[in-house]
Amino acid sequence: MLRHVKQYLKPESVEEAVALVQSNPKAAYLGGGAWLVAFGGDAVETVVDLQKVGIGGIEADIDKVTIGAMATLQTMIDDANVARLANGILATAAGYTQSRTLREQGTLGGTLIVADAADPITTALLVLDATITYADPVPHKAPFDSFVAYRDRLIKNRALLTAVTIARPPVHSAAAFERVGRSPKDKPIVCAAAYVAIEEGLPTVIRVAVGGADAAPVRLLKSEHLLKGRLLDKAKVEEALRVAIDELQPIADFRGSADYRREMAAVLARRAILAAWEQARRA
Repeated sequence: MLRHVKQYLKPESVEEAVALVQSNPKAAYLGGGAWLVAFGGDAVETVVDLQKVGIGGIEADIDKVTIGAMATLQTMIDDANVARLANGILATAAGYTQSRTLREQGTLGGTLIVADAADPITTALLVLDATITYADPVPHKAPFDSFVAYRDRLIKNRALLTAVTIARPPVHSAAAFERVGRSPKDKPIVCAAAYVAIEEGLPTVIRVAVGGADAAPVRLLKSEHLLKGRLLDKAKVEEALRVAIDELQPIADFRGSADYRREMAAVLARRAILAAWEQARRA
């Protein structure tokens, strides 16, 4: 609970918001507020509301879709451009983050900052051609996988995420998302996403990521390398996945053992790759 808040600020630019937070160790950004209210703790004395800084929209053109960090998860799901992007993988993943009530409140930026090891949106974005924009306080752009690797550093530096941009995939490509949870709509215990692009009948680009099977959602780069340029089938995919899956170090908790998580990562990744492959071939 935010029991010690003494100051509420509502800046009108990204630069002003970042300056306010970076100059005050007891200040925090306020987006949707779900995480901050629940876990902000006694250290927060100043909240910097981001509603007026202009990073809440979703824009699309022929080449890309840009989602502002203050866009709510439900807005993403309901947006026609996001729903059509890469077979709707991002909208599908957003639907598994939390209940609709909280999706109406939670923002994309906040979700990515507090994402856990099985976060479905992070897992889906890892297989798309995505770029993240942040202010520190100077604006920067970085590949999304770099953001995942260096997220803790950005949090420590109190940077502000401003947008995620996803390039529209080519015609002969497809993406797929698979997950397992305690119920059909529960947050994933383990999830997987895959993207396949085809030229002359062969996969020229393959990206596959799993969540819930390591410290954070992770790309299976070794498997991607082994599968690129080969006609795909179940046996080849399983063989290639084994190389990368064996290196994962999942946690064990009440929702699943480490062995269970590793096994499900392999199963879900195989399903996602083959589903994306078949859809890309039909595109």
